[in-house]
Order: sequence, then C-alpha cells, then structure tokens
Amino acid sequence: MEKGWIAQLLEVGLVTEAQVRASQARGAELPSPQLVRNLIGQGLDERILAGFFVSLGFGPMLQAQELARADLDLVRRLPGSEAHELCAMPLRPSPAGAIVAMADPTDQEAVRALSEALGGAILPTVAKLSDLMAALERAYPADRPTLVSDPFALARQRYPSGVVPSVHGKPTGQKTSTGDTGQTLQSFDPALLAATASPVWDRAWDRSTGGRESAPVPSSLAAPEVVNPDLTELGRVTTRDDVVRAGCEACLAAARAAAFLALRKGVFRGWDGAGGDITSASIRSLWVPATNPSVLNDVIHSGEVFRGPFGQTAADHLLRAALGSGREIVIAPVLIGNRIGGLLCATDPGSDSTPIEAVAEAMGRAFQRVIVTQKSDV
Repeated sequence: MEKGWIAQLLEVGLVTEAQVRASQARGAELPSPQLVRNLIGQGLDERILAGFFVSLGFGPMLQAQELARADLDLVRRLPGSEAHELCAMPLRPSPAGAIVAMADPTDQEAVRALSEALGGAILPTVAKLSDLMAALERAYPADRPTLVSDPFALARQRYPSGVVPSVHGKPTGQKTSTGDTGQTLQSFDPALLAATASPVWDRAWDRSTGGRESAPVPSSLAAPEVVNPDLTELGRVTTRDDVVRAGCEACLAAARAAAFLALRKGVFRGWDGAGGDITSASIRSLWVPATNPSVLNDVIHSGEVFRGPFGQTAADHLLRAALGSGREIVIAPVLIGNRIGGLLCATDPGSDSTPIEAVAEAMGRAFQRVIVTQKSDV
C-alpha cells in the first residue's frame, strides 16, 4: 500500500513514478526509513524531502549542529538498535514530549515504538537523512540495526499481545516525561517548543527569543558587507545557463547565497544557485506551482521586490529547504522585456538590497540578448 506522503510527492512532481517503483520492494511493504533511503538513492534530494515533511507540519528542519547537542539522558533511554532501525535520534525533552528527529516523522508505528521506549509523548520532527545518520553513528557507535523482517518487532517484544501504548499514553512501569500535560500535540503552540529549545528553533519558527540574548553568529557565517556586484560577465554571457550562473555568483558580493527560479507555464522551477550550502541538485529539484500561496506568489502579483523572513506556507518551506540556512530573503523579479521570466532569490543580504535588484535587472537584459541572438542564428 502506497504511503500518503509518497502520493503527495508524486502529485507535486518531486518524484517520478519510475523512482517510486524502483524504491519499493516487490510484494512487501518496506519500513519507512528504508523507503526514504531508497528514494534518495533514486535521486530525490534529501533537503527537498526534509523540507516537504516540514511543509506537512513536522518542522522546523533541524541542522547537524542541533543534532549534535542531543540530551545524553534521553539518548541513553533509547536502545541503539532501535534508534538505527527506526532511523530516529532523540534530542531533548519539551513540555509537549520528547523531541525526536526522524527520517519519516509521519510514521505513526515508529512514533508509538519511540513513545514506549522513551516513556511518554513524542514530538516528531525532521532532519536531512545524511545529518540524521551521522548523528546516530556518533550517539550509538557500537550499535547496528538488527536484521528483522518487521522493524517494529523489537517494540512488540515488550508487549507480546501486539498492543503498543498510544503516543500520549503513559506506559506501565515506564518513566513519563516531565511536564506531560496529556494534551494532543496538535494543541500545542510551536512557540512553546521554541521557548525551551535552541536558537535554531527560534529562527525556524520566526519567533522572538523573548528578551533572551541570542547566540552570536559565527564570523564565517556573517552576511557579507554590501558592495556593488560585478555585472561585467553578465554583459558577455552567450547562454541562458551562463546568465543564471553569472547572476547568482554576482549576488554573492551582497548576500550569502542566491538562486534563480524560472517561471514556466505557471510553475516555479529551480534553475541553479551559488553560495552557502546550496547545491545545484537541491535547486533543480524545486518545483512550486505559482498559484500556491507563498512569498513567490506575492512577488509575481505585485511585481515588487520582497525583503523579509521566509514565509510559513508549504511552498515557502520547500523554498527554504532548497536554499538552506538563512534568516532573511530578498526576492527580485527578473523581467525579460515586459514579462516576468523568473525570480532571483538571495538569502541573508546586506543592509541594502539594491545590489540584488541590480543583478536581477542585468539578468533580464542578458536573457533578452541571448534569446534574440539565438533566434537570429536560426
């Protein structure tokens, strides 16, 4: 039986039917962690997949440094074999339950098994698979998955009847998490979680730290000083790919990272990017209908440059996942003649967004010149 989130991935075009078929076992349903690994092995970008889970409400996407600060007491309560089997990394307690990063946070069987093992409610969240696997190797270096046909056999061994405690139940003889209120997870305000977590959570939920001193930003991550970008190469490029490459690289004089999204037949499609932890694969995997509510949609309708925090819609989460880390974004329309051909996105810009706008204008002129040249050569 096909999992619901796979059907959604197919619907929005993030995976193909061929990729799904190649990822699934014949005649048997694979455990979710293995299915996630297989899909990524078939070409689905791990950051896009994690961002997709964020769009379903399982966010924010935790970074490697957040996984490295896991609560040791909580880690010890989950056997390493189960952690590897379920591809789940316990992080810290919270008023809503134990925060656990998972390869598939929608997997309710895994959540129930984790609840039984950790002794209380579970708040599933997500991280990139590579970061999650690295964290598991650090936390449980001597443990390896037990090769069983049923990944939840270990949990059911504690309950021979096959009955596993509910996510919010308090298993008999098990220690319950501090501050368990008995409420459902859906009733908790994300601000409550952010208030007890690290600055990564505060930034991801776009919540104020409530007067707390924010963690200093490492100098290596500080946004660059605003300087005039070099637009010379944009005046010499001869292909559309070169226009995108030169434009994104020019933005790095005034921003941490940049990417170009082409607008084709009512869909934003990632073309390429540069800087930060952006990869070409993550950008090219981005596919967002222009009609979906998002800051991208706002720019298309207003025709004006947007500067501010990332939005909170599903499409915004996909955009953020593709662009990687960043507190703020500038989105400038790229006009080819009198129509919008795409959007130039730059993360963590300097104090003035004018240089990014100048790059967008130069890209529009370069696109128009390349198109005219190619037509005249036909």
